[in-house]
This record gives sequence, structure tokens and C-alpha cells, in this order.
Amino acid sequence: WGNHQQVNVPQQLPDHDYLDDLEPLGWLHTQPNETGGLSEKDIQMHSGILERQESWDGERCIVVTCSFTPGSVSLTAYKLTPQGYEWGRGQNKDGGRGGGGSGGEPQPGSFEKVQMLLSDRFMGYFMVPEIGSWNYNFMGVKASPNMSWNIKLDNPKEFYNPLHRPTHFLEFSGSGAEGKLSQADVEDHLA
Repeated sequence: WGNHQQVNVPQQLPDHDYLDDLEPLGWLHTQPNETGGLSEKDIQMHSGILERQESWDGERCIVVTCSFTPGSVSLTAYKLTPQGYEWGRGQNKDGGRGGGGSGGEPQPGSFEKVQMLLSDRFMGYFMVPEIGSWNYNFMGVKASPNMSWNIKLDNPKEFYNPLHRPTHFLEFSGSGAEGKLSQADVEDHLA
């Protein structure tokens, strides 16, 4: 769950046999425009993941920002410097209130751009939560940092799939508009 400024993920990362021989590369943050660097929240999140997950190497794991600008998409990769990692850890311990040892804003040099190579030579696959829904945008109260989840090999459901928004359809059943609902299924209203 999240928005364009902040992403939240469960503290427990997925575990599966297919992941045993793979190395984590990092995570992707989509945003509506380019910011010129990592946000404070991105630094905090990345340093928190690096601190909690032994399999994540701070020198190799990156944050990729995917910015959707009019007419284009920009991808930029960043890694934290030791200074940025320590700042993020301090903020996480302080709850992000700014008293985490090194002040309220990250210092210049907290991250650096890294080279990213895009290639069609590598093939991959999707792994999705076993429950089927990956999109908590419509059910944010069900998402929690302490939730546990398992994954399976499958194609992800589309963003607006009914599986992601079960309460949306329950609202129709209790609205008292059953007569109008039967008309909603008519394909051609002029027939």
C-alpha cells in the first residue's frame, strides 16, 4: 500500500524455493515525475530493508525510480552511501521524527546514481502472493507491516481486477438498487 511519495512493504520478504539461488537486486518505486534523487522516505525504506534482510547487500541492492512524465518513462537507479544508510537507520529508529541522530533531512551525498543495463537477453517470471491479490490500494486496512505472506508462480492480476477490491462489489448488493443492477448488464441500451 502506498502512494507516489511513499511505499510500504511487509517486513517479512517472501520465501520460496525458486528464490533460493537468486540474489536480490533491490526494489522499484513508481512516481508521477522525476525528482532528481531519492526522497527521504525512499532512503528510510531502503535502509530499513538493508538492516532487516541479511541477504540484501548494500553495495549491490539498489532503488530504481520509474517516473512517468508526459510522453516518456524515465528509469534511474540509485544506491545508498554509508552516510545515507546511517541517516536512514537513525530516522527509522526515531520513527522518522527527525531526532534520529543525524538530523531531519538527509545530507548531500546520501545516495549516488548507479549504472543500469536494460536487456532483452534475460528472461524472467512473475511470482505473486498465494492469496492472488497483490494490490492493496483498494484494501489498505488489510495491509500491515507485520503481515506474513507466501508467493506462487503465476501471472499478476490486472490493477482493477475484482479480486483486489471485494468490498467494492459488496456495496452494490446492499444498496437497494437491485432493479437497476439488472439493467447494468444490458450490452446495448438502444435495443
